[in-house]
Amino acid sequence: MKLPELNYTTPVAFTRKQHLQLAILPPLIVNLLKGLLLTCRHEVRNLDYLTDTIESHGHGILAAWHESVAYVVYNHVGSNYHSASSFSFDGELAARLTHGFNIECVRGSSSRGGAGVLHQLEIALGLVDCVGLTMDGPRGPRRHAQPGVAILSARTGVPVVPVAVSISRSWRLGTWDRMTIPKPFSKVIIDYAPPIAPAKSTDRDAINAKRTEIQDTLNALHVKLEAELGDVQQISPAPGSAPRP
Repeated sequence: MKLPELNYTTPVAFTRKQHLQLAILPPLIVNLLKGLLLTCRHEVRNLDYLTDTIESHGHGILAAWHESVAYVVYNHVGSNYHSASSFSFDGELAARLTHGFNIECVRGSSSRGGAGVLHQLEIALGLVDCVGLTMDGPRGPRRHAQPGVAILSARTGVPVVPVAVSISRSWRLGTWDRMTIPKPFSKVIIDYAPPIAPAKSTDRDAINAKRTEIQDTLNALHVKLEAELGDVQQISPAPGSAPRP
């Protein structure tokens, strides 16, 4: 449900071709994904980490990787949780896709570290139970967290609950995030990690430490699930980082 206090629109003027894509692609993708997921076996683990966080703090922040967002949204369809997307064409496409699952995206500028989007999410956290962020979006690097989720948590005092998804049999797209498309009758596991407390301040070192903690927690959860289902993924190092041994 859209709320009057929040912005859900973009000021960007799209081309005729983009308008056509926005009219056709979201319902096509949403219905295809829903159809595939209806054939799958779903196992949800440790959802109480999120529900207990919401009960004890009044709100919660979900943190996921870009490749998993469709399945996290599917698991919370109709919850009135909110997410966020930029003003760009890709952001508009993402907003329409999540709307197909009855979850709304607040909108804001992705410049200056996403300050506009974060401001909208701060407002949303005062109005809805939970907001979710894709920490490596919108363009990666894959499975390397941007600081936005740690900043939002520190500003609002709301803990972060990482959530990972793994699928037993899937196709992986050639996109930067290597998003998965489940094969029919696959097993989908959605697992939540214990809540991570907000950083004690918003200074750079505190935010970076918390960003790293959230990133490492989520990656460890993915590694565990993917080993269980035999879908082991190689995570590329971020630009400028040391290679893995």
